[in-house]
Amino acid sequence: MPEADVLVVGAGILGLSAAYFLAQRGFPVLVLEREAPLACTSDKSTECYRVFWPGEEALASLVGRSLELLGPFGEAARPRPRGYLYLGEAESLFALAQAAPHAGPLRVHPKAATYPSGAEEGMDLLLPGALGEVFPYLVHLKGKAGLHVRKAGWLSAHGLGMALLEALRKAGGRLVAGAFLGLEREGGRPRYARVRRGEEEALWPFAALVLAPGPGLPALLAALDPTLPVAAEPHFKAWFPDPLGLFPRETPLLIWNEGQEIFTPEEQALLRDEAAFAPLLGPLPPGAHGRPEGEGFLALYNPWPQTEVPWACGPTPPPWAGEVALRGLFPMLPGLRAYLGVRPRVDGGYYVRTPENLPLLGPVAEGVYLLGAFSGYGVMAALGAGEALARMVAGEDLPSWAWGFLPSRYKDPGYRPQGAAARAQL
Repeated sequence: MPEADVLVVGAGILGLSAAYFLAQRGFPVLVLEREAPLACTSDKSTECYRVFWPGEEALASLVGRSLELLGPFGEAARPRPRGYLYLGEAESLFALAQAAPHAGPLRVHPKAATYPSGAEEGMDLLLPGALGEVFPYLVHLKGKAGLHVRKAGWLSAHGLGMALLEALRKAGGRLVAGAFLGLEREGGRPRYARVRRGEEEALWPFAALVLAPGPGLPALLAALDPTLPVAAEPHFKAWFPDPLGLFPRETPLLIWNEGQEIFTPEEQALLRDEAAFAPLLGPLPPGAHGRPEGEGFLALYNPWPQTEVPWACGPTPPPWAGEVALRGLFPMLPGLRAYLGVRPRVDGGYYVRTPENLPLLGPVAEGVYLLGAFSGYGVMAALGAGEALARMVAGEDLPSWAWGFLPSRYKDPGYRPQGAAARAQL
């Protein structure tokens, strides 16, 4: 490619990753960001990772590659490889494991004695007779099983992002403040980015443009390529202090894999006239999850996310978001009822997703690349995705899993989104 800056729009963890791997290859890189770096959505999730992706081996390979690349950033990211522990009926958990052979061998345990507590990979199905023995704080779950999957855990998104930013600077990349306004063409191809810095607008030439705008992706695609199907959903997480020590400190990430009702019949009767609560009354889908964090715990449960157009970096949490997340954990840790009425710290971000919840990673025009729609897995996929994007710009061979993420898949009349990834996005 000609000697010119590669312009990366967006200094979230995905944009910084792409910029880092491009700078490593000798490209002069500018990262354009209108907010502070890493200030938008990179740390608004559980900050978790997993190679367990039922029905979606390509995503497992992407995250696996990201974990391989974590080495130089491991100290900053502080990974906690405790795994994910899905809880529910043994039959449904067995089916979940069967759909993820890429996650390693499945070990079934009728008794606790055979459970390998120090395993670093694979899946362990703890049948009802073993679950409470291995995890005593779950002994009340009579008749329920647990699926403990690894490699999985959580890490510091902010730590990883700041390490990427420092590595980018050492490799010669630069971060500049400004807003991307659109593209200008020359000779039939995109050649300039319209950029506003302060009160001034200018045209910046580029040889390659990487668009990693996070929640700004829907608005950007409306002007760039409205045929690409994306939608944004607000999601929220709540941090609760745990002065009573009710959330086990050494637990894996806990996930309730069954539907539930979070309000009693009496509470439902009281809330029935409140329009905001209407979607939350009655049966709700699986997916409530939580993990320890600092001197407290994180609770996440977004049972009926509504699509909306992002108007800011992050959505405003509704006043009941924290309580809904807390109540979602009650089947697993009923003692947490003691914290009803506690006001947690709640924040949130937008998950931008495609219909099948696979990312948009690759070219959309000559010299213009997308890096977005990593709904719920941007942190765990960042390093692998950034490397793959840099390989595309440099004209290097791609890993086989990257071909399924190209935006051009929607131009294929035979492409049928299946939504496998959407069924397991924690």
